[in-house]
Amino acid sequence: MNEAERWVEFGVYLRQQRDKVGLSRREAARRSKVPESVWKDLETGQKTSYGGVRVLPNPGADVLAKMANVLDVSPEELTRHVGRTTSRARSAAAAASRNSTTPLVQKIARLDDRDRRLVENLVDQMLDGD
Repeated sequence: MNEAERWVEFGVYLRQQRDKVGLSRREAARRSKVPESVWKDLETGQKTSYGGVRVLPNPGADVLAKMANVLDVSPEELTRHVGRTTSRARSAAAAASRNSTTPLVQKIARLDDRDRRLVENLVDQMLDGD
């Protein structure tokens, strides 16, 4: 299972927990002080696409703690379901794909310098959230 699929599973889990406590997305957002758009991103397992590249969610520990509080679960329980790969899994995936050019690499190679820097900054921001 890849990281995107794990985020979709996390979204299903998050929605189930929200339904269990009987809250709408809007009410959960209001009570947690986490924007409704963040709840939506996490429940769908994706954020906005940038130039055809789908960006995965990347909530910080503070956001997950606020959400866990509203859902009546511990932050640790919620974090356990988060769709991120661990550093070890990410390293293994990187090693496995080093010798092949992925479609994403091909798409990034076609970008101009400005857009390539934008993608690099987005990826850096996502990775810094670990």
